[in-house]
Amino acid sequence: MRRRSFIAAALVAAVPTAALAQTQAAAPAPPPAPQPIQPQNALEHAFVAALTNAEMRPVFRRQLLDGHVALALTSPQANAPPREIAIRDGVSAGLVFTSVARLEAVLGPETPRAVLTGRAALERLRGKNVVINARLAPMLTLEPEDVARYLATSVSPNSAGPAQ
Repeated sequence: MRRRSFIAAALVAAVPTAALAQTQAAAPAPPPAPQPIQPQNALEHAFVAALTNAEMRPVFRRQLLDGHVALALTSPQANAPPREIAIRDGVSAGLVFTSVARLEAVLGPETPRAVLTGRAALERLRGKNVVINARLAPMLTLEPEDVARYLATSVSPNSAGPAQ
């Protein structure tokens, strides 16, 4: 009798495990991880290098501020507000890309954009969250305090200044 109870208990315990395995198998797979970009400009080279080399992070910041980026906009009209995406419940972020090609790869070629210095893009997004290269690797999310710290960085003597 003990043996039957043990076998019955083992069978009852196995049923939820089998059902769980079927449920897990039927669950959708997570989206694939973004593929690392192949750097196409100085900013992207610095960005990729900064991912694994802390000494390259100040170089990336300088390249971001002084170099040109693509800021996604809500419309093609002059002075259109920056396009934002939800990054978590109740929190959105402006979209900055390290090149027009990166913006088009993620958002499509018809996406309205402004090409301007990173400093000018961050100025337009001051007080907001910013995602640099959304849905790509590497990708960087800056909180409003981070944006303020970037903007507090002194202007490089080689900088041509903000461009609109």
